[in-house]
Amino acid sequence: MSPSHGAATPAAGWRVVFACFMSALFAWGFGFYAHGIYLVQLQAAHGWSTGLISSIVTAHYVLGALLLPRIAEGIGRFGPRTVLLAGIVATSGALLLLPSIETPWQLALLFVVMAAGWNATSVAPIAATIGQWFDKQRGLALNLALSGATAAGLVVAPALLAAIATFGFTDALRLLVLAGLVLAGGAVAAFVRRGPAQPPPTGPANNRWTPLKTWRFWSISAPFALVLIAQVGFLTHLVPLVADRPGVDPGFAIAVNAFMALVGRVVLGFIIDRLSPRPAAALSFLVQVGAIAVLGFAEMPAMIYGACAVYGFSVGNNITLSPLIVQREYGGGDFPRIVALSTAMVQILYAFGPGLLGILRDAFGSYSVPLAVCIALNLVASGLILLRPRPA
Repeated sequence: MSPSHGAATPAAGWRVVFACFMSALFAWGFGFYAHGIYLVQLQAAHGWSTGLISSIVTAHYVLGALLLPRIAEGIGRFGPRTVLLAGIVATSGALLLLPSIETPWQLALLFVVMAAGWNATSVAPIAATIGQWFDKQRGLALNLALSGATAAGLVVAPALLAAIATFGFTDALRLLVLAGLVLAGGAVAAFVRRGPAQPPPTGPANNRWTPLKTWRFWSISAPFALVLIAQVGFLTHLVPLVADRPGVDPGFAIAVNAFMALVGRVVLGFIIDRLSPRPAAALSFLVQVGAIAVLGFAEMPAMIYGACAVYGFSVGNNITLSPLIVQREYGGGDFPRIVALSTAMVQILYAFGPGLLGILRDAFGSYSVPLAVCIALNLVASGLILLRPRPA
């Protein structure tokens, strides 16, 4: 039900949205946008290849995706507050140890811990938490909560880059992670609790995986998987992509991208109820094609920042539109289950984005081929998302 009905109050529901915003800010800030920063710092400290580090990031996303159905069950059993707090603590612990590692296996071990933390604080648990509080306003509430993911690129990543320049990688990362632990963990502890609309019990394992046999499910999941392979890979490599271009500040490029992602997400939040989300998604995918093409050859800082802005306008929406399509095309009782399963499948596939682009970068000596692959993936996704299944 909506927070305006029954025992739930509007204030309680919107406080949950704020806490989910803070969880998303933490999750995407340290568990998504900062991967490119970790890549650069680990290369400088240890000389490890782009392909090695990117492949570990890929394995981290795959493992986390496999945990998502269990995380969804954990929300039903223990409540969203416990799951979100556990994710924030797990991610914090791994990142506090990150500057001290000396071998690739230690990096892999920390990313195993971060895999659980990332997936306990990002799209699926946030969508499930919002779904307990909102019905008619779910699209707006989810968009506002996930705006924290966009704000993360505007706040956390640039702040981390600036702090590294002043304090060094070790002190900067630990200082900001502790601040994030206090702020995000405090908001979740104070405001998140079970909502009035409880999720239905999870069915047997064979029923849980039944949607995988239908085009209805894959007509949503497949195009978003393709576009997020490109998007996650692109954003993971954005810092090294622009770092060697004269006059370009990588931190500012991330900030421009993130600011426009926030603008795009807020704009979509207020108009999505009047739009058909599938054509909106196709347009969002195509906008990124033009931006990637410009970044493939641009050298002038203004053109690079402009392309980052255009690309960023679609970044947040490509995360939010998938659960909104699920909301439109599946029953309310199926929403948490289908969102968790779709997010898991999409994440398993987009997990290969950072590793794929890193390996292609090493193989061809530049980012030209990786960017061409991103363009191709977006073009295919824009066609697939329009192949709407027949009504059930």
